Amino acid sequence: MRTNTVQKLDDRVFNMASTLFGFEPKQQDTPVTLPLNDRIMATYPAIIEKAFSGTMDNFRKHIATYNFETQTENEFIQKHNSEVKQFYQENTLSELQREFKRLFLQKNKKISSSRDYNKAVAEFCKNYGQIIEKKKIQSVKYATEVIFQNFLHLYNSQLMKRNEKFIKAGLTSKRPLQEFKVNSFLVTQLKRNEVNSLAICTKTVRNHRKRLEEAGVFVEYHFAGKNRAVELHINPSILVVLDVKTMELITIGNQEVSDLKGNVLPDNNDTTRTFKNEIKMNENVKNSSQEVRSSSKALTDFNFSTRTHTSKEAKQAKGAGAQSEPIKNELSKRLHELILHPQELAENLASGMYYNYKPIDIRYLYKEAFSGTLTNEEFRELAIQDFFKSISKIYRLSTPYVGSYKKAINLYYQNKWIAFTGSSFNKSVLVDELQQMRWRTNWAVKWFIKNEFPPLFPCDYLDMTRKTSKEVGFEYTKSKWNDHLRAIAKYDALKKKQQSSAGKRKQAINNAKKCETALNRFFKDKITYTHLFEYVERNLPKDYLDKLPSLILKKSLEVNGKNISINKQEQKINYELFKI
Repeated sequence: MRTNTVQKLDDRVFNMASTLFGFEPKQQDTPVTLPLNDRIMATYPAIIEKAFSGTMDNFRKHIATYNFETQTENEFIQKHNSEVKQFYQENTLSELQREFKRLFLQKNKKISSSRDYNKAVAEFCKNYGQIIEKKKIQSVKYATEVIFQNFLHLYNSQLMKRNEKFIKAGLTSKRPLQEFKVNSFLVTQLKRNEVNSLAICTKTVRNHRKRLEEAGVFVEYHFAGKNRAVELHINPSILVVLDVKTMELITIGNQEVSDLKGNVLPDNNDTTRTFKNEIKMNENVKNSSQEVRSSSKALTDFNFSTRTHTSKEAKQAKGAGAQSEPIKNELSKRLHELILHPQELAENLASGMYYNYKPIDIRYLYKEAFSGTLTNEEFRELAIQDFFKSISKIYRLSTPYVGSYKKAINLYYQNKWIAFTGSSFNKSVLVDELQQMRWRTNWAVKWFIKNEFPPLFPCDYLDMTRKTSKEVGFEYTKSKWNDHLRAIAKYDALKKKQQSSAGKRKQAINNAKKCETALNRFFKDKITYTHLFEYVERNLPKDYLDKLPSLILKKSLEVNGKNISINKQEQKINYELFKI
């Protein structure tokens, strides 16, 4: 059987530990809260040159003492664990002890601190016997010193940033050092000569930070959520800072402690209220929505007022688009019934049947284009006939011949909306083209009415080679359509510019309101200057940050003026009461 030897403690080691530390194993994983008098006070603190060297010297001394203490504590832990192993060799656990051991391990498995866990083990063993081993306390390794140097560099950059804003504000009174905001990612990104200072991950940085907390190097640990940096302080007995104003090194032992007098800012680390950053919301948001009408609802009221009828002979004619497949869709069937033979269409046009024609609802055409059963050729024929019925309005005061209409219809059937492959355009494209033709038709009707000019015969007016204004052809309206598109684009650009200007004005008003609210909270002692500065820096434009000292001065003059006026009013009221 394998035997476990028990390493006995040297009495001299035990006596030395007891003398130096009054030793019982320390439970020092609870965060330390330092009173105000135990904090380092400085005007413009910095950790540079001699201050950095002094801090590292104090750190090494503190860690050496801590490691010696930890080593002694681990020897006690090893003694306890040896007794547990010996107990298992000599005894067998009862069912009750096994159950209590299982429950204990299940309950305390999430305790991250070894000292807290060992304390729980000690309490358990008093009641149920030596049946659970303690965890070994980790000492601070040499690599942690390098990590701590990078922590100091990051902390110094935060202090220098604080000094810059306090110098701008003209604040010269001594204040406690601000908390150190530890961001593990920033520690891994520190560089020297464009090379990363430490090739480690954020998990490693957090482990070293935890070890420094256990060693008492970091105190007053504060966790404010996973999206914010951890806030803590460096032990004042370790930290040495240089006051840039007086160029003197300051430690907890050589600073003078005196009562703060006068109107000074509240302590940054002793606030009882949390100044919550406002949620960035866009005020005066304009909710705009378009009313979308369902084409399915329109189908229930489907009704075309075309004043046309189709005969059986027309359906059997060559140009009538005879059905090759059964039409299942009701809308497609109704649209197909509107297609006439070209000769019948020409006769109806010449007789003036469509002077009051109402075009097919564009919603029905879109529905047919995407879910209908008409072929592309049938849909093209329907679109051409719809166009001719609309353009016939310009001939209200004239009498074109049937043959002139028939020539124009044949011209469009042969050339309009046909791809280079000889096939018709897709139905969805034809709907867009038809919308353009309807706009151009309306423009042409208005032009003829305005100028009282008789139009050419349909075969001449719809000739696709008449593209200039002097030729008075329909193709000229395409240039007017392009002008219309440019005007819409210009209007849209102007509208966007106006909306952008309005948004900037609203944002400027909101920024002014936010700044005014923050200043009022500052003068009511609800927030500190540091919180005010951070709020302005995060939520307002940079101009506000540059003007912050002058804004504070202006606001203070207004507050003092109001107080003087209030005092005068009170004196006047008291005088009137005295007279009564």
